[in-house]
Amino acid sequence: MKKNYQLLVALLFSGCASHPMITPTTSQWQLEPHCLYYSGHDKGTEIISVQQKSLRAVLSNFSTGEADVLDISQPGKIARLNRFDLGLQKGEEFTSVAFHPSLDVFAAVIDAGNNRGRLEFRSASSGALVDRVEVGFGPDAVVFSQEGSVALVANEGEEFSFDKSTGEFFSAEGSISIVHLDQNGKVKANANIELADVSHREGFVVAEKGHFLEREIDWDGDGKISKKTDFDGNGVIENKKVKIGRFENQDVYANETKGEARIRIPVSADSKTLLEPEYVAISEDASKAYVTLQETNEVAEVDIVNGKVLGYFNMGIAEHGADRKANGWVEFNQSMMALREPDGIALTPDGRYFVTADEGDTDTEAKDGEEPLQSGGRTVSVFDAKTGDFVADTGNQLDEITFANGVYPDRRSNKKGAEPEGVVTFEMDGQPWAVVGMERADALVLISLADPKHPKAIALGKIPGEEIRSPEGVAHFENNGEHYLLTANEMIGTVACFKLVRGAVTVEH
Repeated sequence: MKKNYQLLVALLFSGCASHPMITPTTSQWQLEPHCLYYSGHDKGTEIISVQQKSLRAVLSNFSTGEADVLDISQPGKIARLNRFDLGLQKGEEFTSVAFHPSLDVFAAVIDAGNNRGRLEFRSASSGALVDRVEVGFGPDAVVFSQEGSVALVANEGEEFSFDKSTGEFFSAEGSISIVHLDQNGKVKANANIELADVSHREGFVVAEKGHFLEREIDWDGDGKISKKTDFDGNGVIENKKVKIGRFENQDVYANETKGEARIRIPVSADSKTLLEPEYVAISEDASKAYVTLQETNEVAEVDIVNGKVLGYFNMGIAEHGADRKANGWVEFNQSMMALREPDGIALTPDGRYFVTADEGDTDTEAKDGEEPLQSGGRTVSVFDAKTGDFVADTGNQLDEITFANGVYPDRRSNKKGAEPEGVVTFEMDGQPWAVVGMERADALVLISLADPKHPKAIALGKIPGEEIRSPEGVAHFENNGEHYLLTANEMIGTVACFKLVRGAVTVEH
């Protein structure tokens, strides 16, 4: 690859004059693969959550509707304690799970399709139902507060439908559920809060010529998603764009060769329907929460005590060098401007900052001859939790470190790169750290937040296996003073455990 070639030439020429000085070694944190848990299923292991107190974890499997409770007290040999079938009905999906911080209880999120979803609280020892409560449409994530008195659910509401009689597309609005619990894990109160008015909010960015969500939608009502569809009814599937309906007074188009699998829903600046809560971070005192709205490139600030959305922080645009051509030739010398569009979010241990994993989700078009805004910052970004002000991001470090470790996905260069998705934060050696899952590089990256204005990618851990692993959920825990990370790998049905260790690193001058 060109980058390696340029480095080799530089070293050869420098060698003619003098040799670099080499310091023996320094000590640097590294992510060491420690254990691999096999669920016994080919895929579906999506979200993992740890109870530090008992050194147990709970794992969701969306393809089977089962929850595995794992013993992580011996991180080198993770063992399954129990497997519980949640008894889902047709059309339901197990989308997220969280272990209560102190009770023998886990929370399971059930998406019920076109009906409101539900949150179930179950015994981690027997699987018995402790309590249940109705939440919003399309619930996608659940998080407990640190002391366990409240659980928040991000109801994404991303499912779209089409009414052939009116020619209109529609979708339920996203929302946030705040569930208060008693000391036994039973529901005391539940509030399903709507997202605040979104019209004319400052800083929202919409690409001028076109800004779209690509969604799977059953357009013809046959109960299936067709990858090729004769939208205009002329009996021929053609590679052409066809107007197939309207959404919020805007035309909706699709390509017949991509069918119902990639219908393009237009994004507008004042669409309340397209506010789709993705993931949640809760402050230590459980007074506030921060919720990512990936599709509109924002984070909602939520007042948990009074049950209302206070407002929105705009995540802005990431600008840095990148490789943007999927041509088998990796060189990070092309400029990139991209909407961050964060997925995962976490608060730093001191609560001063929130950190986002900027994956991306939309598609944009530009005027003829102009460069379109990209989707997904390919970054981990740091924001002030009080003001929402941008502090710093990792630039192109995530793609760079995946390339240096031989796992950079060049096939994704013209899309979202290595694609950061889930993120956790923790304190180690008195300093704040983050670990982010790289969905397309099948790896974890350790990031130092010691200087929040200069977040630094320190090390990468490759998830074992040769197939596509797609790490989704990420969790951190400690055992006997050591730090560990777990990642649920949804495309291969495994959980990988990594240990943070000091490694010898040669330094050249």
